[in-house]
Amino acid sequence: MKIHILGIGGTFMAGIAIIAKQLGHEVTGSDKNLYDPMKSVLEKENIIFTEGYNPKILDKKFDLVIVGNVMSRGMGIIEKLLEKNIKYISGPQWLYENVLYKKKVIAISGTHGKTTTSSLVTWILKHAKLNPSYLIGGQPINLNSPAKLTSSNFFIIEADEYDTSFFDKRSKYIHYHPNILVINNIEFDHADIFENIDSVVKNFHHLVRIVPKNGKIIYNYDDKNIRKLIKKGIWSKEISMTSKNYKSANWSLSKKGNSFFLSKIKAKTSSSKMIESSLLGIHNYKNISLAILASMQAGVSFSMCINAIKKFKGVKRRMEKVENKGTLQIYDDFAHHPTEIESSIKSLKENFRGEKILSICEIKSHSMISGTHKKDLPIALGHSHYSIIIKPPLLKWTLSSKDKNLYVVDSYDKAIEFINKIRNKIDIILIMSNKSTVNLRSYIKNEKN
Repeated sequence: MKIHILGIGGTFMAGIAIIAKQLGHEVTGSDKNLYDPMKSVLEKENIIFTEGYNPKILDKKFDLVIVGNVMSRGMGIIEKLLEKNIKYISGPQWLYENVLYKKKVIAISGTHGKTTTSSLVTWILKHAKLNPSYLIGGQPINLNSPAKLTSSNFFIIEADEYDTSFFDKRSKYIHYHPNILVINNIEFDHADIFENIDSVVKNFHHLVRIVPKNGKIIYNYDDKNIRKLIKKGIWSKEISMTSKNYKSANWSLSKKGNSFFLSKIKAKTSSSKMIESSLLGIHNYKNISLAILASMQAGVSFSMCINAIKKFKGVKRRMEKVENKGTLQIYDDFAHHPTEIESSIKSLKENFRGEKILSICEIKSHSMISGTHKKDLPIALGHSHYSIIIKPPLLKWTLSSKDKNLYVVDSYDKAIEFINKIRNKIDIILIMSNKSTVNLRSYIKNEKN
């Protein structure tokens, strides 16, 4: 079958392309812009793609067009797709109908931490020789590809709550029908899709409703919105983790000195084990804990999970150290929500005590551009010693902050000017965006020390 994928440069759709090719299909794709790491991933897989959405692409005879959720009505190529009556389908629906329906699905959901947690579960099962299939919204350093189809019964998928496509406004995760569901956390995000936090919680409950009675739902009991979700009704076995000593939870994450321990609550015998990991921050240890609990439900022993975690190297663009510029360390992170931004900054401060941090946040997500997080963003960035917000030139809202160390700019050149002014006062630069940071990193790298 000849398949063309619209929006192939996104992490999910690139994964769909890889799996479709592994099934034996002839796969091509197109996207407005393609950038690393997915551009390199597609090239490595020998998947041909074009930049731009020229409607003439559809003059070629395709058996099926898989439509990414970046596409919308009014785009020339979409109008031509509909006019020519070409067979089309969304990525999530295609994945379920061709792969997931015959697999035991482990879905990793939540506002934050999905990519890291799904990478961790995949790595643990791989370490345990279970050889799982997977589709992850990023590039784990331990794995050769963000997606792979195997003969294993297990399929691990990052379960995004964003909408499916222009013709299917349900969340992607509704299509996955998980047997094991992980819920990391729930916060308000995707303001272009959801009206408020209540609508987000309600939407997650749609997912809870389709987990079978013999399935498992593993969640972070510390999260108040998850507790609201659970009160709405649950029909599957619950397994919960807390770092705040909630007695109703099943497992406890505790810190002693600089070490973290995961323990089963009310266990008849000792089940506490120390977690050794190169990942930074309490948020990552929560991700690790939930990944361990999910992997144990897949049959991996507690001890083997702990051993696998030691060898996990992280995910590209998730607190990834990208380079040194002289004595200056530069980290790249996908954080684009105030909670994520605050967690990333705090994890660096805790790990590099005494080091001065400059945080750079580039406003590119829908929620950020809409102004949804305009009050919380300066507060989150205030945890660093200095911070820069790079905003789009035509941003309709303004930031109000009394922080003299917060600098708002509308270009990379102005950001570099500020960096040069404080160069001798900083040790670490943390760059945060949900889009490519290659251009900004290049600006910083090419400046004279």
